[in-house]
Amino acid sequence: MVSLSGMQFFDVVVIGAGHAGCEAALASARMGCRTLLLTMNLDAIGQMSCNPAVGGTAKGHLVREIDALGGEMGRNTDGAAIQFKTLNASRGPAVRASRAQCDRARYRGAMKRTIECQPNLEVRQGQAARFVLDAGRVAGVEDQIGVRSWARAVVVTTGTFLRGLIHVGLARHSAGRAGEFASVDLSNAGGSSLARRRACDARRSTTRGSRSSAAMPSRGRFTGRPLGSSSNKFRVT
Repeated sequence: MVSLSGMQFFDVVVIGAGHAGCEAALASARMGCRTLLLTMNLDAIGQMSCNPAVGGTAKGHLVREIDALGGEMGRNTDGAAIQFKTLNASRGPAVRASRAQCDRARYRGAMKRTIECQPNLEVRQGQAARFVLDAGRVAGVEDQIGVRSWARAVVVTTGTFLRGLIHVGLARHSAGRAGEFASVDLSNAGGSSLARRRACDARRSTTRGSRSSAAMPSRGRFTGRPLGSSSNKFRVT
């Protein structure tokens, strides 16, 4: 839906189109929510960084859980895998795990096709720069050129891009991945929004504390009982 002022309204806005962002956007759209997936590069949707492996003793559990919930990572892996291996095959079943090495281009292309063909899901290229706040809560996202997208919920799946750095020996430079920009503006926006929220919470707690301190004795953080009372087994300060 587009308002008369040109602002668009969504149920969910997802920032970032890596593994987590693609799964979050697909899950939202398949639940019937009007969803926006905002990514810095439309050709990097589902990009596999560094070692293009899916599975293993830890990540394998997540992949199977995503698959059980209707996600795409397992399906894409089956279609893009170039090698399958069972880890710890000489040991007991409890520590065995499946791992697949994937063709990065084929995986990326399959995920992009799935995203673009999904109803209720709009994909847009842009860099999220600021959160739109309304009465102290996040109500949308604004990109670098000033386009605002309002939403009931915002999901941040930026991975390593938030103020990302790449270190090469003693040298370092700003990047989310090799050859891609870091998300510096959103990092600063998140910090300033959090600082304002903490300041508001601190003011409210100070006001409540000044009103009730005379009537309520101090309490231990662990037991919750008034300090100094005979019922306290442990004095916690």
